[in-house]
Formats: sequence, C-alpha cells, structure tokens
Amino acid sequence: MAAMPDATAGAPHPAIDPLEDAGAPPVGADEVALHPGERLLQGRWGWLDVVIVGPMLAKSVYYYAGIPLGQWLILHRHPIRASLLRGSIPALILSGAGVRTSGISIWVALFAALPYTMVTDPCFYYGGRRYGRVLIDYFCRTDPRWTRRMARGERIFARYAGWAVFLAPVIWLPNEVFYFLAGETRMRFSRFIVLDVAGQLAFIAEIVALGYFIGQPAENLATALSRYTLWIVAGTVILIIAASVAGGVRRAAAMR
Repeated sequence: MAAMPDATAGAPHPAIDPLEDAGAPPVGADEVALHPGERLLQGRWGWLDVVIVGPMLAKSVYYYAGIPLGQWLILHRHPIRASLLRGSIPALILSGAGVRTSGISIWVALFAALPYTMVTDPCFYYGGRRYGRVLIDYFCRTDPRWTRRMARGERIFARYAGWAVFLAPVIWLPNEVFYFLAGETRMRFSRFIVLDVAGQLAFIAEIVALGYFIGQPAENLATALSRYTLWIVAGTVILIIAASVAGGVRRAAAMR
C-alpha cells in the first residue's frame, strides 16, 4: 500500500531569528517555548543573554566603583588616562585644556574616551533586537518614568531614526533608549555602528572644545583641588554608600 503523503510537507515554516533563540536553555516537552525577553525576566539566562546583558551590568557597577579612581586621576592631572578609564565630563574638559596648554594631541583627546563611551552600545542594540517589545512593556509597567521616556523616544525615533541615533549623545538625550529602539526596529548593525561612532565623537568633541576654550583655569582648578584628594575621594565614597542605602530603603518600602 502506498505511503500516505505528509500533510505538512508543503506547509511554510516560520522564519527564526537566531538572536531570538540562540543561547536559550533547552525547553522541556511539557513546557511552552517563551520569548527570549520573558525567559530573561524569569531569570532563565542562556549564554547569549550573558553576552548582551552582562557588560551592561558590569559597566553599571564599574561606573560607581570607579568614581574614586577617576577623581584621583583628574585631581593629579592625568586627563587622558581618566578619559580612557572613565570617559567622564571633567576628564574630557581637562583633556581639551591640555590640548591648548600641555601639548596633548587633539586626536588623542578625541579618541581616548571613545572605547569607554561605546563599550555597551552594541549590547543595547542587540538587546533591543533580541528582547524588543517584551522588555519595553516590562519597564513601562514597573516604572512610570520609563513610560514617558519610551513614549517620547519612540515618537522621536519613528520620525528621525538614524538622526536620532546620531544626535542622542550630542544633545544629551537618553541614548540607550535610541540604541535599543534601533535594534528593536531591525536597523542594520553596520548603519547603527557608523552613526553611533559619529555621534559619540561629536559629543566628545563638544566637551573637549569647551576645555580648550577654558584652558589654563581648568588645570589650575584641578591643581588646587589636588591638595584635598583624600578628603574628596573619601567624601565621594561616603555619598555613594549613603545613596545606595537610601535607594535600597525606598525600594524595600515600595514593595511592602
């Protein structure tokens, strides 16, 4: 007897985005496959989730833990090292002042901070591409500020797209929102990274230019404050700890 034809042989199969399934833990036979964003929120991370989210978390921790180091470098007039390791506004201002007074190369001043300022930008892009609307909806449910921020960001991005990615750091908008939306809307990564580099360089250039025009007074201020380095760094550490404790108390009270 002839074999019965397979009813599913000619049925179209849905396209699978490797970013949506790669790195996911195996799904059991009695378990419905979840969206990568839902798995992330449930704490079921795969290797790709670690690659995307891990650097964001690490940079957040380093941002606060590295503040004393950044202050020490600035107060002891090591602006290029401070730019490379911290990418902070004071470091960029002092770098610009050094271009005018200390012979620092303008190219060094411009490019030293670029790796730090861009290190997690691809993570936000691929986070938007992998987790997309699921993560946006979660943040909007848990924090009203995110509702306003995302609504504004989506209005701007829908109208300007590439210009929004480029101008976000230049005009001090929450650039991570636009990087996330660039991934969520499937902007080509090559286009995204070119716009990101151009925007970050424009942001750095405007701060370095400010330091160049301030010139020697900026370096004089850093020299004057360097005598109080210990007190400034210790005070900053105390403020960070106090702010962390206060934030934890507020979150605990909100959960009651």
